Amino acid sequence: MRYLVLIIIWIHFIGCSSSSNIENETSSHLKYFGFAITDCGINYTNQVDNFVNLIDMCPEDLSNLESRVSANTLNNNKVLIHLQGLFINAIEDSNSPSGFRYELLNNYEELFSTWTHNNQFLTTESVAAFDFADEPAWNQMSMNDLAIVAARIKLSFPDIPLMVIEAPDVINQLIITNDIDWVGFDRYGTIDPKNDSDYLSRLELIKSKRTNSNQKLVLIMESQWLDFYSDAGFEESILIDMANSYHELAQSEDDVIALISYLLPSAFDAPDQKGYFDLLPEVKTAIRTIGNEIVN
Repeated sequence: MRYLVLIIIWIHFIGCSSSSNIENETSSHLKYFGFAITDCGINYTNQVDNFVNLIDMCPEDLSNLESRVSANTLNNNKVLIHLQGLFINAIEDSNSPSGFRYELLNNYEELFSTWTHNNQFLTTESVAAFDFADEPAWNQMSMNDLAIVAARIKLSFPDIPLMVIEAPDVINQLIITNDIDWVGFDRYGTIDPKNDSDYLSRLELIKSKRTNSNQKLVLIMESQWLDFYSDAGFEESILIDMANSYHELAQSEDDVIALISYLLPSAFDAPDQKGYFDLLPEVKTAIRTIGNEIVN
């Protein structure tokens, strides 16, 4: 879920407000809350463990993950494991909207088989989902390759859900097979998603791409701030209304299973990027309150 700035989206908030009131009880369908980049290089789990139950983690190689998973799944947490780096190569491509093109490594089957052998302990008791290709259409990944990878993962882990998050402007290019269980999109800069017609039209579009009634939705909210936003005339406290709007939308959509916030650390995508840890105290409190309502 790479950083993407959409300046025009901020304009939709002018003259429109979202309620800061959140329902006392979270809808039963909304089961998970967590942050992107929780255990990817540096493990931040112990800093957010009391108000999340979904730990985003990235394997660094083909080795056994049991100790990491065990550490991350205390207090009824589950992990969201990024498998992309195991079998997909990101090649620079000026013709791609992202600047990169995803291609399956020639030996992806061998690599994934080795990783599977080393991690046979993984079950739905500890793993909420696998995220195996981030924004595949935006990164010009072959939809046939996406289907091949999804089928291969399901062969080894048939019970663990597979998640795909797409960029907002290429949802129409995404092909969701029956092997994919959770789908969503990121649209950063959307302050009031539950009342934003552009956001909601994309939500309806990705819902229409589903191929069976069991496929769930994931909403990606924002816990980042950039100088760009301040330069556009917004104050960081606006993230409180944004977070509440995402939460209310997640509660109102019966198929939403998870709310994932982007992101924890600062300067991950750009030097001026402030992640959750460096946001205003009142913004952090609002996000933490949402997490507590979902997971406790």
